[in-house]
Amino acid sequence: MLYLSLLAVSCSVSAAKYPVLTESSPEKAGFNVERLNQMDRWISQQVDAGYPGVNLLIIKDNQIVYRKAWGAAKKYDGSVLMEQPVKATTGTLYDLASNTKMYATNFALQKLMSEGKLHPDDRIAKYIPGFADSPNDTIKGKNTLRISDLLHHSGGFPADPQYPNKAVA
Repeated sequence: MLYLSLLAVSCSVSAAKYPVLTESSPEKAGFNVERLNQMDRWISQQVDAGYPGVNLLIIKDNQIVYRKAWGAAKKYDGSVLMEQPVKATTGTLYDLASNTKMYATNFALQKLMSEGKLHPDDRIAKYIPGFADSPNDTIKGKNTLRISDLLHHSGGFPADPQYPNKAVA
């Protein structure tokens, strides 16, 4: 019984800490409906011109004020164009592949920088000790790399010649 009480308290604290999104309308949120219609037409043109699919969700003040899907969630089965593509819906989940790393890293860095916990000019070795040079390293200088060097893809890392080799990649 104590467990259930703690669970109930935990749930109520979480609910207060993380607001739930509610439905609203563009008009109530102060959006210009004609501008949204223009955007809708433009996205439709992009899909008609060959862009596979688009999902758009607009949230303002914890209220969902606009959501729509255009085009297809899936147009190809392997390398074959499907006769009946799977339509995109507002619930479609897209495979973002390697983009996930970029988004997650970007949001995490923005949060840490806004909290003053790191700076783009900080050296990587300050946070990851393995970035300090060691006597046995064949490539020296990684101890000089800054966060901004990695963000700008200017760390100077050599290309991995084994990348296309599936046996070791």
